[in-house]
Amino acid sequence: MRTKVSTALAFLLPLGLLAADVDFSGNWTLDRQQSNLRNLPVTPAAQLSISEQGSTVTCTEAGVTWSFYLDGSESKYHIKDSGMNTESKWEGRALLINTLVSGPQNYVLEDRWELSKNRAVLTIARTIRRGASETEATLVYRNQERLDALRKASPAADVAPVAAAPTLLRADNSPPSSSAPSAPARIVIQAGTKIPLALVNSLNTKYTAEGDRVYLETVFPITQNGRIVIPKGSYVSGTVTEVKRAGRMKGKAEMFLRFDSLTLPNGVTRDFRSRLDNADAGHVDREEGKIEGEGNKAGDARTVATTAGAGASIGAIAGSAAGHGAMGAGIGAVGGAAAGLAGVLLSRGPEVVLAKGTTFEMVLDRELRYEPRELQIQ
Repeated sequence: MRTKVSTALAFLLPLGLLAADVDFSGNWTLDRQQSNLRNLPVTPAAQLSISEQGSTVTCTEAGVTWSFYLDGSESKYHIKDSGMNTESKWEGRALLINTLVSGPQNYVLEDRWELSKNRAVLTIARTIRRGASETEATLVYRNQERLDALRKASPAADVAPVAAAPTLLRADNSPPSSSAPSAPARIVIQAGTKIPLALVNSLNTKYTAEGDRVYLETVFPITQNGRIVIPKGSYVSGTVTEVKRAGRMKGKAEMFLRFDSLTLPNGVTRDFRSRLDNADAGHVDREEGKIEGEGNKAGDARTVATTAGAGASIGAIAGSAAGHGAMGAGIGAVGGAAAGLAGVLLSRGPEVVLAKGTTFEMVLDRELRYEPRELQIQ
């Protein structure tokens, strides 16, 4: 981003829909010793204040305040000169947050928010994806009011970020057998996985508008450990985030796409933010998820040359009739060239046209997690 302030604010993500027994509200202080900030562009501010009123959550950091909604819909807001587009969902007691940042720099922020059992420590696992690069960090915040209340109630209160799970014992106080059956491991499709798609509805920069929906199907199964995890024929929905028609004198047509969700044939759906990596039509900018149309300089030159030639022919005929063939040809050529140039100036360059069946390749900007039963894997 263009300023350090706007970059720092990008670290403060919405909390999403809060569970009844999970409350992130309060004044939080960053514990730098327990945190692993790694290569974050800007260190988060020391204080983070969060409050909830109805379906609105208000956050304040470094004197800057912003709000978002918790009604389950997509949250859209701005921080300085960047647009923020956020969706969140629960994974047990942890809140998963995915934010698409659009502005001077485009990137994806992924957060996993989790409170300790005593509700006094907030741990945030953060990933920033910008193109092919990825930065990971862990932020640990402490709520001093809750810690003080815990110490008053019990001087030996546990204030660790995540309490260790107790060891389960048998009736005879012996530990459980290591041969006891365990639940099937969760299937994780890693970020960076490329998924080939085919377009279901056609798109055209002349008729398509910002906000229009995009519908696609997977054209090849994605496998993992010898098993199909995303079958062929799964459904992907997306959004046209920006459309730019070609200019009359310069500038190519552009269309920006974002992929939003994946639905398996059995109806299991996962929301995400994913970017375009390749397409069989137009030039693809992988960093911005943009398809760019072709230029038409050669066509413009042909138009001028053709009209000049036609004008010369007509001028020569008219000039011969008047006894001035060469002069007529010259005048006709100039007139024809002028007409051709006028036609070029009044016409736009080629549109981006994506017909039904156009193939794409999207790359996941966040991992997808499935339970074995959701994929019918035993």
